[in-house]
Amino acid sequence: MNYLKVRILDTNKIGTVVDIKENGFKKHDKIVVEDEEKGEDIVEVLGYSNDPPKNDIILKFIRKATKKDEEILKRNLKESEKALLICKEKVKKHKLNMHLLKAYIPLNRKKVFFYYIAEQRVDFRQLVRDLAKIFKRRIEMRQIGVRDAVQMKGWVGRCMRETCCSRFIESFKSISLRDITEQNLPLSPSKFTGPCGRLVCCMAFERENYLIKVLFPEPGTAVCYNKQEVKILEVDPIRELVVVEYPELGKKVELHVKDLLPKNYEKAIEHCKACNYCCRLGIYEEATEYEIAKSSTE
Repeated sequence: MNYLKVRILDTNKIGTVVDIKENGFKKHDKIVVEDEEKGEDIVEVLGYSNDPPKNDIILKFIRKATKKDEEILKRNLKESEKALLICKEKVKKHKLNMHLLKAYIPLNRKKVFFYYIAEQRVDFRQLVRDLAKIFKRRIEMRQIGVRDAVQMKGWVGRCMRETCCSRFIESFKSISLRDITEQNLPLSPSKFTGPCGRLVCCMAFERENYLIKVLFPEPGTAVCYNKQEVKILEVDPIRELVVVEYPELGKKVELHVKDLLPKNYEKAIEHCKACNYCCRLGIYEEATEYEIAKSSTE
């Protein structure tokens, strides 16, 4: 089944359109959809996909955007820029501890949305009253997280390319210290922090490449190989190698993962791909936090 993926113009998020009455849309085409919160609005077509929706942004197709729709959109965007400046002045006047990011007026022009980030809850009731008097429309204040803010505004990541969240990510996955440990990365979270101040999302893309480590015991564990006891020192999933040591000989050897795993171990890997839970999660989290705390005090 093909799904039509679209870009939401105000939040830069990716949504899925249902009840499509027309076909043959191309990338960058504009269509009008029905949104539960905004009503009728324009979105940008990204293309068709076989992947089902990965978030709760499900939109109902109305029509292909006409020239009149696009003219209204351009006018709304200009008004939104002016609205943002006015709102910033009012925020300063009321001395509110909030950082405004964007203002947006949807196609139906019934509301004005203001997106902001704040460390604590903000009492903006008087601000909304002032804005409602100026714009004569319903005012919607939306607090978003720092990851959503980077997705909305766009940024350059450590890779010197546009961040993944602003390019193609449909939903954010939880990234933890466990990912640093599993992927044999240095225990320095600051080196893997994105512009949002959180661990970079791209670590989630590598998880499947390191799933084979789940099938092995912890480093330092003694196992039997060719009727001899060997100690596991390191598992390298990328090269599919395991570094073991013969305690009696003091010799280190690299073995292929197949030499230590049972037949058809690939089935276990496939099962792990479909499961987000790992019984070793707590162990990795605790061990990693301990190592980071230890290195910071040395």
